[in-house]
This record gives sequence, C-alpha cells and structure tokens, in this order.
Amino acid sequence: MSLAIASYREDDLAALRTLVHDPSLAGEFDALIESEYLDHKLADPLRDRDATLLAREGGEPAGFCIAFVLPRAEGGVWAALRIGVAEPFRRRGVASALLAAARLDLERREVAGGLHEMVMSAWRPNPTARAFAARHGFRHVRQLWQMEREAEGRSHPSWPEGVTLRVFDGGEAALAEWNQAYNAAFARHYHFVPATLELHRRIASAPLFLRDGLGLAYREGRCVGFCVNDRVGKEAEIGVLGVVPEARGIGLGRALLRWGVEWFGARGEERVTLRVDGENETALALYRSEGFTVSRTRDLWAIVPGVEATAALSGRESRTAAGTIPPPAGRP
Repeated sequence: MSLAIASYREDDLAALRTLVHDPSLAGEFDALIESEYLDHKLADPLRDRDATLLAREGGEPAGFCIAFVLPRAEGGVWAALRIGVAEPFRRRGVASALLAAARLDLERREVAGGLHEMVMSAWRPNPTARAFAARHGFRHVRQLWQMEREAEGRSHPSWPEGVTLRVFDGGEAALAEWNQAYNAAFARHYHFVPATLELHRRIASAPLFLRDGLGLAYREGRCVGFCVNDRVGKEAEIGVLGVVPEARGIGLGRALLRWGVEWFGARGEERVTLRVDGENETALALYRSEGFTVSRTRDLWAIVPGVEATAALSGRESRTAAGTIPPPAGRP
C-alpha cells in the first residue's frame, strides 16, 4: 500500500482522534484521549503547524507527528517531536518516514539564530522507542519524572514573613508580573523557554486554563513566585512552580507547593501529580519531603541537526516521504 504524509489540517481531527484512541498508543498518549485536552494541545501557541504531520497508508490513518518549535534564551530555536504509529502499521517504516519528513521541513527553514536541537521522548518502558531513537542518531540526554501523592493529608501552606499570595485576576498587571517571575525563575533551567507577555496572554486565554488555579506570591510589591495548577487529561497536575532567585531558601517553594496540593484537594481530587527534571536535585528533595513519589519516568533523546540530507532515504521511505508534504504557507 502507498504511504502518504501531509501536514495536519483541521479536517484531519477525526483521523488523529482515531489514532490516539488506538490501544497500542494508550500508554504513551493517554492524556490526549481526553478530547478537550487534545484540542488544547493542538491549539498550543508553540505547536508548529507545518511540521505536525499525519501519515495515511492506503487511505487509513497510520501515524502522526506533533511538533513544537520553542525559542532558546541563547537565540534560535529547538524542536520537540511526538511520534506515534498504530500497531497495525508498525515495522513498515512509517515512523521513520514521519521523522524524516518533519526533519526535512524543520531543517530547510531560515530561522533567525538557527535550529539547534530536535528532541523526542517516551515513557518507560519503551524499548522500541529507545531503539528507534538510537537508529536515527538521537542520543539520550535526560530523564523527566512524573511524581504524585494523595491529596488527602495535605499540609496548609506557611507563608514566609512578608510574603502574601494573590490569586490571578486575569488583569494585565498580574499577567506581566507572572511573565517576569517565570523568566527570572527558570532562566538557568534545562531547556528554558523564554516567555513573552503575548505568550502568557494566550496561555491565560485558553479554554482549559484554570485562572483561580494560578497563585502569585508577592514580597515588597514584587511577584517572587507562582504556582500554576493544570489538568493534563484526567490528571490534576501542578503544572509549573517557580521562585525567583532572590526569594529562594526561605520556604516559599514549599508554601506554593502546599497551596497547589490544597487547591486540588479542596476540589475533590484524590491525587496530585507534577513533572520534574530528573537532574533538578533541589526540586526533587522538596517534592519527596512533601510526600511525592516517582510514578513514571520519561526518557528524552536529542540530535543536533547536521548538514546531511534527511531526504536521502532508501527504499520505500524515499518514494513515500519525499514530495508529499505541501510547502508551508509563506515559503516556496
């Protein structure tokens, strides 16, 4: 059967839903089974519309690649790719063709500062993903942990002296203060994505954004920390928690974490999750001390784009991947 790969468009939504509901992809893409959350991720302002791809074999949905292109503080961008292929279509080169097509599109672009890295990831255990990454030259660079705890037995936050908490009111002043605190808190973190006021405005206007689930901590009139509560599929998640460097070491991170857990517990959630860089020992120590334990591990593999021609594929892939992606809008 012939394999066709094309950029994802809105009328492909039913086909994408069919794929994420396939039992063979349930473990990896369980959050996307929730229709609202799939819509939420597709509307993400950092999702790349042209490198997000859908593969069909013989007209049937076979696989997909959801791509995100993210800015770097040092200049340029990096890309994150989520590739999934349904079991009936595996071992036919579909995943390789999707990766090659996404790389071809991303690497041929003229981006200010350049494309510095491409990343793929998968939940453990996934030996197939590990072998696929190695076969295509990706190296293991990191692991992320999902941690969770029961919402019951939560401790009330004890705010450091001089610190007060305000719930996000949706106003421009609070939006700007959140944006500034985020950039200050994460400037030295792995894969820090510098945010703009417009990016946070779009995040705050998304249908699934929990406005009263964003707590902003202030000291001497300045926002010095924040906790963003989120829903990832069916999970209640502390999405982002940050403290600016000048306010660290006073117990603010612990207070914000407790506030987030308490917020979910008050709404009837039984468990609360969060995700953390496996090498962030300070955050790991805090989360463990508050009763969070590791429930899942996510591996990250990365490749630095080279000068090799990704279109130089062999056999079936060269016939099916090349020439099937329409030129992205605004580019020849």
